[in-house]
Amino acid sequence: MTMSFADPSAAEAAFYAAFRNLDLDQMKAVWIESVKASCIHPGGGLLQGTDAVLASWAEIFRDSAPPRIAHRLIQASTDERLAVHTVEEDVQSGGGQRQAVVLATNVYGYVEGKGWGILAHHASLPLVESSTPRTHHESMH
Repeated sequence: MTMSFADPSAAEAAFYAAFRNLDLDQMKAVWIESVKASCIHPGGGLLQGTDAVLASWAEIFRDSAPPRIAHRLIQASTDERLAVHTVEEDVQSGGGQRQAVVLATNVYGYVEGKGWGILAHHASLPLVESSTPRTHHESMH
């Protein structure tokens, strides 16, 4: 893991770029390597530890077309070692058949000598969703 982000916003931009590009190496570079890392995808259970989190992203990225995703910061709370961002994610599947607005909480930690990285990502179920049925390869997140 190569975290080297100067601030939580830079780590967040890299996280969403990795998601948009379906780039697992880029996603690995954003996460803090820790048994305390956690992720909850919309409608999913709790994943704990960096290995489990990254395995879930690998599954999401497998056989998927790059999604269009935009995020908007709603609220942020930061101190010298921890930042919590609440964001709104607007996600459209790579095929364009499915769109959802999701609220997510991203938690960033500062690691001495390595910079900022993501420690937790928790995304809600979609707030708004099209009526087009979902297929296995069109996972939103």
